[in-house]
Amino acid sequence: MRLCFFADGRNVHAQHVASGLAARGHVVHVVTHKPVPVSGVTVTQFCVPQASLRHPLRWPARLDRYLRNFLDTFDVVILYFLADYGFTPEILEEGCFVASPRGSDIVPPPGEGPPSEDLVKKRMALLRSAAAVGVAGPRFGRIVARYAQMDEAGFVRLPLGVDTGRFIPRKSSGRSDGVRRVGFLKGFREVYGAIDLIQAIPRILEACPGTEFELVGEGPTLQKCQVLAQDICVQGSIRWTPRRPHSEVPAILSEWDVSVMPSKCESFGLAALESSACEVPVVAYNVGGIPDTVQDGETGNLVAPNSVDSLAERVIALLGDDTLRRRLGRAGRQFVIDRFEWRNVLQRWESSLEEVRERRAVMA
Repeated sequence: MRLCFFADGRNVHAQHVASGLAARGHVVHVVTHKPVPVSGVTVTQFCVPQASLRHPLRWPARLDRYLRNFLDTFDVVILYFLADYGFTPEILEEGCFVASPRGSDIVPPPGEGPPSEDLVKKRMALLRSAAAVGVAGPRFGRIVARYAQMDEAGFVRLPLGVDTGRFIPRKSSGRSDGVRRVGFLKGFREVYGAIDLIQAIPRILEACPGTEFELVGEGPTLQKCQVLAQDICVQGSIRWTPRRPHSEVPAILSEWDVSVMPSKCESFGLAALESSACEVPVVAYNVGGIPDTVQDGETGNLVAPNSVDSLAERVIALLGDDTLRRRLGRAGRQFVIDRFEWRNVLQRWESSLEEVRERRAVMA
């Protein structure tokens, strides 16, 4: 197939999907506002031609012609995130278009303000006019269906996955220092709930003295989190690790005993799967699509959203029970291998996009 992604070229997950499909023999092109190299993929900057003798039309007509060209050239055009590139229902009639929303497109992240009424209308129009809506998991699919007032039966599954050859458990010899480590990898935005984990640390330390915490990433709430850690006297137990390239994430995860995801909303939760692939059980808030990636009591634990006490209790329970922690860790890795192994995920993308293309051809 000839596939075109409209996406943020810097998004590592969009990069992996695009290059993975290209490696399987598909022609893949990425259109983005900020181009970066992507292995096996052609990348161009989103750029509507300026008015000239060759392009004498006014801006709306030039934008219309520019977008229709992609729909004419490629078998399937995928919008990865519902960014406003200018697609309209009239333009989408010309080709096979898949709208693939992320969590922040549908549920406004805490602390970032709601989208404008005009933007909500545009997002709903994209979803309703697309040949198909692609969602990572069934729970998020239901959220999108309610948002757009659509029947989720017509949605296709476009999940994310994990290369279990790269994300591997720590060697059986383990660490010699005997220190338990709790990690957080989501970054410092209010939606990811780092403050909740920091608030839970005093109780965790009281029950499990000597526990170390590693918080990885950057973002607007980092300084606020560091001030809080100082105020409640847990700064000495925390390692603040700057955001690392995705290639370094497996090495970071493999040093943890428990991974914490106190996100306030999530469409899927790939970070949970990456932790599980390293046999690190996950404690997360039960929100959005997280139950599709964390099996409560089997690969980790889900607790009520915004419940710092419950978060602390489950972390303490895992740190204090080596047998339970190892059982959940092994089950987590097997869960990822069975359902979210990277090669199988790419096959799912192929079959879903082929299904959409055939469905569109019948309707044309």
